[in-house]
Amino acid sequence: MFWYSRRLDSGLVVMHARPEHAEQLEALQLVCFPTLADEERFKARHYRKHLELFDEGQFVVLDGDRVVGAAATIRLHFDFAHITHTFGDIIQGGWLTSHAPDGDWLYGADIGVDPAYRGQGLATALYAARQELVWRRGLKGQVTGGMLRGYGAVKHEMSAEDYYAGVVAGRLKDPTLSMQMAVGFEPRALLKDYLQDPVSDNYCALIVLDASKEVPGASRTLARQYVRLTTPVPGPRAKALLDRRAAALPSGLGRATDVVVDRAHGALIVDVDGNTFIDMASGIGVTGVGNAPAEVVDAVTTQTAKFLHTCSLVTTYEPMVRLAEVLNELTPGTFPKKTIFANSGAEAVENAVKFARKATGRPAVICFEGGYHGRTLLTLTLTSKYGLFKSGFGPFAPDIVRLPIPYLYRTPAGMTEDQYIDFGIRQLEQAFVAQVDPSAVAAVIIEPVQGEAGFIPVPPLFLQRIRELCTQHGIVMIADEVQCGMGRTGKVFASEHYGLVPDLLCTAKSLGGGMPIGAVTGRADLMDSAHPGGVGGTYGGNPVACASALAAVEIIRQPAFLAHATRLGEVMREVMTGWQRAYPIVGDVRGLGPMMLVEFVKDQQSKTPAAPEDTLAIVKGTVARGVVLMRAGLFSNGVRLLPPLTMPEDMLREALDALGQSVAVVSERLAASAAAGKGA
Repeated sequence: MFWYSRRLDSGLVVMHARPEHAEQLEALQLVCFPTLADEERFKARHYRKHLELFDEGQFVVLDGDRVVGAAATIRLHFDFAHITHTFGDIIQGGWLTSHAPDGDWLYGADIGVDPAYRGQGLATALYAARQELVWRRGLKGQVTGGMLRGYGAVKHEMSAEDYYAGVVAGRLKDPTLSMQMAVGFEPRALLKDYLQDPVSDNYCALIVLDASKEVPGASRTLARQYVRLTTPVPGPRAKALLDRRAAALPSGLGRATDVVVDRAHGALIVDVDGNTFIDMASGIGVTGVGNAPAEVVDAVTTQTAKFLHTCSLVTTYEPMVRLAEVLNELTPGTFPKKTIFANSGAEAVENAVKFARKATGRPAVICFEGGYHGRTLLTLTLTSKYGLFKSGFGPFAPDIVRLPIPYLYRTPAGMTEDQYIDFGIRQLEQAFVAQVDPSAVAAVIIEPVQGEAGFIPVPPLFLQRIRELCTQHGIVMIADEVQCGMGRTGKVFASEHYGLVPDLLCTAKSLGGGMPIGAVTGRADLMDSAHPGGVGGTYGGNPVACASALAAVEIIRQPAFLAHATRLGEVMREVMTGWQRAYPIVGDVRGLGPMMLVEFVKDQQSKTPAAPEDTLAIVKGTVARGVVLMRAGLFSNGVRLLPPLTMPEDMLREALDALGQSVAVVSERLAASAAAGKGA
């Protein structure tokens, strides 16, 4: 769990160590402890093992990308009644195998600062990071063996016992122990033959920093939360980069927040000013398995070392073929399937429509109000929400028929939800008479859960009738699961919630684990309908993207992953329905599994959409509280929640609390304004 990040006044950054730091950590130890016995020296492979064992207990200080300080820790059940031990006893064969996941003490096995950076308080900063870990996990404190770094030079003048007593009493100054005591460590005992290093004549002091002690730079408040804000949002470095963006990029490229990312891991984003945010947007649903999970990073790294690109139109390679096999296996339907890859969800949709038209020999495509399918000419034609996405970009592609869809929150007055669904089905059926003949329709494309429209789950009966009509008339049913697929709803595919088997299924976003890739998977006879050379592209099926996707899909398909995702959805619904009872501006809470949205209204009776600026105020207020999210909905009056599905439950609750505070502020402001208006 990588949650700690702190930018020091010097600009150096203290954060959790990561696998890519391993070689630098080995080199740093050589610089910091040049005389240490080699058998007691951590190697790069040990540091990687430490991260597998106890990732949140390993810290580094970075100057840019350079590691200039480090600390390694484990958890132990420490017996102070029997304190005679050696470093070798602790590391047991070269790495921290003594780690007890439920240990009540944090044992510091290693700390070092590059000699060129000493005197800048970096050791104290590392101890502060450790102390926050102590507080966060409710441990008793830190314990470590501190080298008597100055004793080796005076061992012929006094005994180790006298030297230790003099340092403890303050009569002598040791470069390490004296600093540790200044931080707050309490010496408990002198240990002989602890660490084989002549600089200390193999002596060290057992020292303890109790959890009750404060450490400069450590915050009890921040230790118990994930959000860490040290500047306003945006901070000075972020403002500078936003200015550069405005000058270099077109203004039409929207921006949901003022967060300027320096790095991200899991469900946390750290900006260029050192602020840490909880990510509830996942890059619009892309990082479903979290940002930079080790499995994905390893897969990408391994593949990039082999080759970056040879083009699927020119050569064949294992990652592309294997990913196609996996998707053919996972997607709904027992019929033979094939898969083709593209660069994005929009390209996947384009390909799906091309296959449908080629296979049927028909031109028309039916889509639905609220649908979002991309920004290319064809997919932008299919996309709804005219003002935001389409204004001024016409003319659009021909032979597209757009039909209404039951939006149950806005069921017309005088109708029940069942009556509204029946009416929607009748409109669908009538369209095959009034708007287009079935013999002219190549495909019906629909998102099982509409994304940009506001996370609207399509009523099951409506989807079922689409499936029936497509089967009856030889029409290809395309499920666009670019946003709602790949675990986003608590199942691998949203279609599974409905027992729906589409003919073609489009995926992207979470499929790639952060890399750009889209896919169409479906009936082999449809996929084989195009003539050789009729489909494909230069980058479709890029080997690095496919390797990343394979790692991501392997995570997503695991029952434990899907169960956790489902639990996140339950928590979101529980908390958000509480807002619905508490705040008149919360009109609807909806979604499927952990794909959730809250829709804001002027009042719950009329359901008049809240003004876009009020929803934007909620978003900005939440970002200012350290949570990244964005709007959605036909009326831009919803806030969508797309957390990485690996997010811990306590992190989710912290993010929801921040959003809830912003909802409360805007709700109270609007209520006060309405009361003032009535008084006037």
